[in-house]
Amino acid sequence: MYEMLLRFRHNCRACRRFYDEDVESVCRSETVGFVKKAEHRGSALGSYSCSGGRSPDPSTVDTYVTALVATTCWIVCLAAYRLLFHPLASIPGPRSPALTSLYSTYYDCFHDGGGQYPQKLKSLHEQYGPIIRPTPDEVHFSDLDMLDTIYATRDRNSYSAGGLMVDQSVGFTEDYAHHKLRRDALNPYFSMKAVADLEPELRVKADLLATILRQHQRSQQPLNLSDVLFAYSNDILRSFCFGADNGLLNDLAEARRQREDLAELLRGVPLQSHFKGPMRLLGGILTFIKGEAALPPALRELLAFRARIRLDIEAVLSDKSNDTKGNRGSLFHDLRDSSLPLHEKSVDRLKDEATLLVMAGTDSPRLTLAIASFYMVRVPSIMRTLREELAAARDESQSSKLSLSSLLSLPYLGAIIQEANRLSFGVTGRMRRYSPTHGVAYRASYGPYEGTCYALPPGTKMSTVTFCTHTNEQLFPDPWRFDPTRWLGQSDEVNRRKRCLMAFGKGHRRCIGVNLANASMSLALSTLAMYDMDLFETDESDVKFKYDNQISHPKRGSKGVQVVVRGKDV
Repeated sequence: MYEMLLRFRHNCRACRRFYDEDVESVCRSETVGFVKKAEHRGSALGSYSCSGGRSPDPSTVDTYVTALVATTCWIVCLAAYRLLFHPLASIPGPRSPALTSLYSTYYDCFHDGGGQYPQKLKSLHEQYGPIIRPTPDEVHFSDLDMLDTIYATRDRNSYSAGGLMVDQSVGFTEDYAHHKLRRDALNPYFSMKAVADLEPELRVKADLLATILRQHQRSQQPLNLSDVLFAYSNDILRSFCFGADNGLLNDLAEARRQREDLAELLRGVPLQSHFKGPMRLLGGILTFIKGEAALPPALRELLAFRARIRLDIEAVLSDKSNDTKGNRGSLFHDLRDSSLPLHEKSVDRLKDEATLLVMAGTDSPRLTLAIASFYMVRVPSIMRTLREELAAARDESQSSKLSLSSLLSLPYLGAIIQEANRLSFGVTGRMRRYSPTHGVAYRASYGPYEGTCYALPPGTKMSTVTFCTHTNEQLFPDPWRFDPTRWLGQSDEVNRRKRCLMAFGKGHRRCIGVNLANASMSLALSTLAMYDMDLFETDESDVKFKYDNQISHPKRGSKGVQVVVRGKDV
């Protein structure tokens, strides 16, 4: 392009004449300016000309003009290509996101505090129909029938912007075959059988949760359930991953600090994603010059979190005698000794894996449990129905303590978890998939372009945000109402809802920890159901989705779900 513009400028007489006149104009303006300055100062510099004194070097002006013309032409040509000739040029939607990814950057990072693109995408679909173009090189769907095509087809690669700096983790592995290698190594530890074997350890954490509730029942001091549920989830995950936990259930002040630090970290994900290179470079430069205190808070928390995880991984790799492995084993001790290739067991690779597992395995269940507990306390009929189901199950089993398998089979308890998962939205950003070898044909199912066919070439990134799916009014009438009964029964409608629930993802890249999450949440909610509680300085805005920061975040300044424990029901 650059060489073509040079030939064009030198061969075209009109352009050459314009170029020469422009240079002469610049020289004359420079001459006049210098003469006026000399006269004003009483200098004896005399007159200036284009050939002497401070006149600009024609070659320098030539370079600037060439660069300006080349840049302008490049921008014009790129804009014309993206709007008129790009393979996705026919996709409906406004022109701005088709022209530049800065459109998504604005809504992700700046508009109304950032994290607003899912809401914007939903409004664009209402205007343009089920398929739009959120950035120049990807498409976004709001069509339930496309979920399997995007996420359940086995040859799909995953594209991630890398905002969490865990590029070597299984969740952020782009290539399908490479992802399968890493996923297959982890699958046995997250199976239903493996989780069932963890029941004694999970019960210990649930008993500690009950102890905290009893203590606050006696003291009548407000209890921050968000802190407690964070500690509960984190202790379970760290025991599972490293063989021992940090005892957060015994130190709720530390749990609060870590929860707030992780929230600060996740608030920085949009900036980290859109400015990945500059943010990492900035982090390195500022750390070198002024230390970590000079870093932006979100970046500082991310680096500190990764540093702590690195120490955990280094301790595992150096523990040749398995002193810290724990009675039931440890995921990363076993990965260390697995048949994975050596480069897959490096400190940096395992650090990325552990970082993502601890983050996702702590905060996602914490969020779902906070939403469920809020509505259990706020809506007495939900708590009453759950207690009746638990009491009937205990009577049937003739035991005061239900087994994990019994809890997992209870329909209403499962429905509460599913409804809380729906309103937690799982990963709230665009989970993009593409096939490097196969294209996709799509016919618009509704909207102003209904019936129009679109051919998406191989390599096209496709996604649908959970916000669009989980608030689809045809699938979930009155979508912001917490209603566990949506999930009861075996009707076609209920089964379709289950197939479209995206809180844990879908297909071969579905969240690997779903069985562990369901087990820990079932134990926690059955424990919480034993106590009468009132909400304390908490309303729906403390759990309702407002910001896309990798996962759902509520209003800024929320303290979480706070309660006063009034007494024990059973």
